[in-house]
Amino acid sequence: MIAARKFSFQIGRMQKYWMWMCLLLLTACFKTREVEPPSTSSSDWVSPTDHNILLANLQRAVNQQNVQNYLRCFRTDGLRYQPSTQSYTGNELIWNSWSWQDEQSWFSNLKSNLGLSSGNHITLSQVDLQAFSSDSLRYIGEYDLVMNHTDTSLTVRFIGQLEFLCKVNAYNEWEVARWTDYETHIDSSWSRLKLKYVQ
Repeated sequence: MIAARKFSFQIGRMQKYWMWMCLLLLTACFKTREVEPPSTSSSDWVSPTDHNILLANLQRAVNQQNVQNYLRCFRTDGLRYQPSTQSYTGNELIWNSWSWQDEQSWFSNLKSNLGLSSGNHITLSQVDLQAFSSDSLRYIGEYDLVMNHTDTSLTVRFIGQLEFLCKVNAYNEWEVARWTDYETHIDSSWSRLKLKYVQ
């Protein structure tokens, strides 16, 4: 009888031992990771439910050289870009097939060729605004863009005028569907900068 109790006690201890071992193994499987800092690529993005938010997102993305947020400002399918007349001449093949992917290419190339990470910025000043409907408008503004790139054959300050055709997408967010650039200062339009870094 005593031997049976002793045997039963040993089995109980073995079961408890294996239960604890299993519990330890399970907790090891679900070990928590260290908290990672939030991604800076989209943390400053604000849902552009208004065209002013869209323009603010664009300016912030350019100022921070944030490629992901910059691209989110534009229509992915069917984006149209009309360069300044001066930049168009002789480069028709590049401009006639311009797409969202080209926007990604030039801006990514520019970012990797900036000599200074600070001091790069854009200022947009509204000249005119025309609402065609509740989901479509035309924004005309003057821009003053400074990008401290490393190519000495090109200015680092670009001044001109732009025209955005902005539309609301399927997610009820504003985006740029068409962009027209106008050169107001010799050899310093935004188109010049794009042409330099898209290739």
